[in-house]
This record gives sequence, C-alpha cells and structure tokens, in this order.
Amino acid sequence: MVFACVRVFVAAGFILLFTGFILAEGSRRRVKGNVLVSEALPKIKVAIKGRFKYVGRFSFKIRDVAAGERFVFVDAEKGRVKRMFVAQFEGFLPQIKDFYRYSFANAMKFGLHKFRHGFYAYSNREARRSNPRGEGVLTEDFLKKRGYELENELMMYRFVTVTGKEKKHELILYYLENVSSSVHNLSEFYEDDKPTQVWKHISKNLKERSLRAFKVK
Repeated sequence: MVFACVRVFVAAGFILLFTGFILAEGSRRRVKGNVLVSEALPKIKVAIKGRFKYVGRFSFKIRDVAAGERFVFVDAEKGRVKRMFVAQFEGFLPQIKDFYRYSFANAMKFGLHKFRHGFYAYSNREARRSNPRGEGVLTEDFLKKRGYELENELMMYRFVTVTGKEKKHELILYYLENVSSSVHNLSEFYEDDKPTQVWKHISKNLKERSLRAFKVK
C-alpha cells in the first residue's frame, strides 16, 4: 500500500509539473490572423501563407522527459486535409539534465534563427501501431475531433531550431502533404530505410512548396 501511494504521489507530481510547464510556456504564444507569435523560447513570429486555416493547439509529453505544444493549420476541402502546417514548441522538463545536440553546419537562416532541415514520409497507421502516443497520432486524433480527416500516407519537410543558451528548447516547423498528391506511394520512397531517387526528386519540389508556405518575421 505504501509503495502504491508513493507511485500515485510521484505520478501526481509529474502531472502538476507537466501542466505547470505547459501553462508557463503556452501563455507566451498566440495566433493572430495567420501569424503565430512566440514571446520566448524562441522569440519569433511565423506567418503562415496561402489557404491554411488555424485549427487550434494542443499539449503533449514525450516519455516523461520533455513537454511540447503544437499549433496546427490545415488546407482542407470538405473536411479532407490536403496540406498541413504545424509549429511544435518542445523542451526538456526542468528536472531533466539533457539538451538538444543538433549540428547546424548546413542550416538555413530565417530571420535571426538557424534551422536545420530535411524530409520524411510516414504512414499514420504504422505510427499508431508503433507509437500510439506520438505527436503524429495525437495530431490525427486532434483533427478528427474537429471534423478533419487525414490520409494514411503523409510526406513532410521540416525545419528545426534550438533556442536558449542551455539548448533545452526547440522549435520544429512542419509542412505536410498527402503522398497521394505525388502520384506515388510510400513503398516507393524508401529502400532498406534509405530514400530512393524517386523520393529525393519529390522532396526537392516539396521543399520549395514548404518555403512558400511560411515566412519568419
């Protein structure tokens, strides 16, 4: 009984810590029109362009070591998402003595911030099977509650920056499209876990479209 009480106390303590962390960070951010404004970690403004509509935000945790918040924008037709833009603010919880270790050797610079970048494609169904609490699955569920439907196969271009002198916070910008819009399928994108020439070619155009979808102010 004592051990059970301890476990409950620890779990409750983590929930309070997680909630407090999210409330403190989230209060520094807002969306006005289609401009996402963050007052800190990092201090940045991101204008989302085109036919994207702001759907909302939600919080999440990562294996009891980090917490984050996603701001979600969609370009949809009759509830079916064609494109999506996501801004994900993430940081290690205060008790975690770790930091982000990315290299920015080939980074792009937006405003005052350096962003490393790359492309990726995935299956929602496979993500739900392998990591049911992952950000992609949570995003799909979040959208479903708001009347939006995602296709199974998605491709993305993403941009990552690390902020703060201790490197304990990051911002990730995701631009996503349906794989079906490429007239290919996910099985053609990877071979032995490496990008195929088909996927490398598609990703170049995906990158160009992603850069037209937002502007850092």
